[in-house]
Amino acid sequence: MAHVLAAFGVTAFFAALAYALGMVSRGGALGGFVVGAPIYASLGPRGFAVLALFVVGGSLLTRLGYGRKRRAGTAEAGGGRRGARNALANCAVAVACALLYALTSSEALAAAFVASLGAAFADTAESELGQLYGRTPRLITTLGEVPPGTDGAVSLPGTLAGIAAAALTAALGFTLGLIDTPGFALLVALAAFLGTVADSLVGALAPRLGNEPTNVLCTLVAAVLVLALA
Repeated sequence: MAHVLAAFGVTAFFAALAYALGMVSRGGALGGFVVGAPIYASLGPRGFAVLALFVVGGSLLTRLGYGRKRRAGTAEAGGGRRGARNALANCAVAVACALLYALTSSEALAAAFVASLGAAFADTAESELGQLYGRTPRLITTLGEVPPGTDGAVSLPGTLAGIAAAALTAALGFTLGLIDTPGFALLVALAAFLGTVADSLVGALAPRLGNEPTNVLCTLVAAVLVLALA
């Protein structure tokens, strides 16, 4: 019971702080609480630390060069504040992995949890830094040049940023003991990055699908790949 109360208390504080700092909207704070509480209750501070890396890191990348991205028409709406739909789309798979881990104590599910959030963080890094520094984004399916912000567009700076974000998340998961070996951490990082590749492919092939469904797919692909490898 004390563990559950701690989960609610810590998550509520973090959600309120994120709102006060302008990282999320009111809905985003509520969505963050909805996903954060079960993650903390299931995986404890270790799991919540991985979630915090995505939330804080993603917010900082969104704010980076925000004025320039706004002038280009590619900036996140709402002044960069993430909403509830964004929180749920990026973290629903992570919540499922965390809850299943609480029921089974499966190390593979803990690694899949890390991979799903790594994919979400990598996708954000690719999008935010790719729009900012990728001068000639190309559609992943044809490699033809497209305007920044086009669904399915990729760039070298964005891709490198995605790889770095996936690797950082996997490294944190390994350091915290959610991933048992360095070799498996590398596979988790690879799965997280491949989740973003799936996101770009679907974005290029079905641009009308919307951002949230592709976010769910991105994180799901990463988690499933880890479970298959495990």
